[in-house]
Amino acid sequence: MKILTAMVLMAVLQPVAALGETEWMGDARQWSVGFAGERPAYCRLLWNSELGKTVEFRQSATETFWLVTKDTWDIPAGTTTEVTLTDRSMTKVVAAEYFDKTTLRLWPPASKGSGGLKKIIKNSFAGTPDVQLTFAGDEGDWTLPLSRVDQLYPTFAQCLKRLEAGEKAKQDSATSKPF
Repeated sequence: MKILTAMVLMAVLQPVAALGETEWMGDARQWSVGFAGERPAYCRLLWNSELGKTVEFRQSATETFWLVTKDTWDIPAGTTTEVTLTDRSMTKVVAAEYFDKTTLRLWPPASKGSGGLKKIIKNSFAGTPDVQLTFAGDEGDWTLPLSRVDQLYPTFAQCLKRLEAGEKAKQDSATSKPF
């Protein structure tokens, strides 16, 4: 019986690389790094408050975006709003829009200044201070502990290398194939 239990545990704890699922590569202090095998594939840098709030940075070969989720939100489709980001050196108001009923996407594709998102991710690995998120509605302020993510830099860099290696540019030519 002990052998069977050990085998089941080993099977459950193995990394998952199936299409559409995330293979979690590492975690530390409420932060996790994962490789999502969807098409297009992307790397995930996820903070889980363990209280129903999460913040996730996603980076694929073609786009980077930031998702803010709370399990109890019920956001109407089409909602747009603003979120103020504050750290010890700056305050920035960014656009946010409906992603799903519990999630806002900060810096949606057409918003101004969305190029700064990769910089925030990169700087977080260099000891960036925590960032306060202030919502336009009546949601209380959140503190995103970016100061805790630095030790995951090697894992995130490994995920990005894997992403680059696996994402080959598609071509549209007379010799391209749909299979």
